[in-house]
Amino acid sequence: MVALSQPDAGMYWRSLHAANDQFLLYAFDAAEDDVDPLPELQSRPERVADLHLGIDRVPGDLGFPRWTRTPITERNWRRHHVEHWDDCLAAVADLMTPGSREPEILWRIHLFGPLTGVPEAGDRATVVVLQISHALGDGRRVSDIARRLLSDGPEEKRPESPRLPGIIAAGLGAASTVPRLAAATAIGLAAWRDDDPESGLPAVEPTALNLPGDGPTVLRTVTVPRERLRRLATSVTAAVLTVLADVLPQFGGATADGRVIAEVTMAREPVDGQRNNFHTVGIDLSAGAEPGVRAESIARQIDAARRRDGAPARRRARRASALAPAVLDALAVRLAEQAPLPDRVAGTTVVSSVNRGPADLTLSGRPVLFTAGFPALSPVHGLTHGIHGIGDRVTVSIAARGGAAATIDDYAAAIAVALG
Repeated sequence: MVALSQPDAGMYWRSLHAANDQFLLYAFDAAEDDVDPLPELQSRPERVADLHLGIDRVPGDLGFPRWTRTPITERNWRRHHVEHWDDCLAAVADLMTPGSREPEILWRIHLFGPLTGVPEAGDRATVVVLQISHALGDGRRVSDIARRLLSDGPEEKRPESPRLPGIIAAGLGAASTVPRLAAATAIGLAAWRDDDPESGLPAVEPTALNLPGDGPTVLRTVTVPRERLRRLATSVTAAVLTVLADVLPQFGGATADGRVIAEVTMAREPVDGQRNNFHTVGIDLSAGAEPGVRAESIARQIDAARRRDGAPARRRARRASALAPAVLDALAVRLAEQAPLPDRVAGTTVVSSVNRGPADLTLSGRPVLFTAGFPALSPVHGLTHGIHGIGDRVTVSIAARGGAAATIDDYAAAIAVALG
């Protein structure tokens, strides 16, 4: 059974002010005469411990949110009556707007199909989308939750509700404020005295793809064999970044001096008790260099970023940050959401990559065809990319809004051509 570590308070508080849910899409082969997959889907969450979790918010945010046991109800399910893949993507895009999931419901399963026009499918396909709060985990962890949901496994022990009343938890949180501040200050000073490794890329001026955009969110996907990407670079992530260096400048994604910088999500080693354990770094995609040279440069930058992140000073700084009192942590989230847009950004676009394991998932006895995911758009990112593999298929998912959305079909076609 997967350990039930505490909610990610920061991610939960952010979800109250902005759309930061994750959307995990799985496409399964289907036929017109298949049995309805909904009863099978509805039976599976009962044995997955994480899907019985709700959040108990401490009064005044004086303490950190706590898990509470929450029943699975009809509100956790939604069936969408659409018939084509394009309509499915449009419906998922609508779900990415704020308020598409009640805050007290941490996950919801959306069922689409049978659909026509689904990539990699024959005649028809069924699509399952797990919409899930970031408080439950990062991309790696929620992919594990989805795997347990979409496969046969043992019954897991269900969580218990908190034993302390909320008012007592608030009092204890208030009493711990000064000691936590003292400890955070001491560790922070120690981190400051440590030799910090050389910093990564400095922030850059926004490109046309960073400008805030109105209008709807638009989604597209490009699915390719994993082996095709392996011919471009030693890792799937580096291969896609190598291709984006060629494509992004054609659509306004280069800085004034011709650089293409991507903000890449990087997972850290799993830590007990920590549901979100990742960071983002700016990677110069070496636009203009030969593909082989570019791929090597990207791989070196990713390795260097991992080394910097593992340095003692960085580890101490993270420990100090984790000791911030709950009430100040919650206040920081609220203030960040109200802050003006920055005049410098970490990258033109966000790229997030997760390997979702072997292609042994089934629905109604039908095999999984591919998986996709759509990183949330932000006020400074009108274009994001997900890279998600399952078995021998990798899907590049594209989410766009504003000016980036206007050219998304041409953009997706250019990526498909560049991937071969």
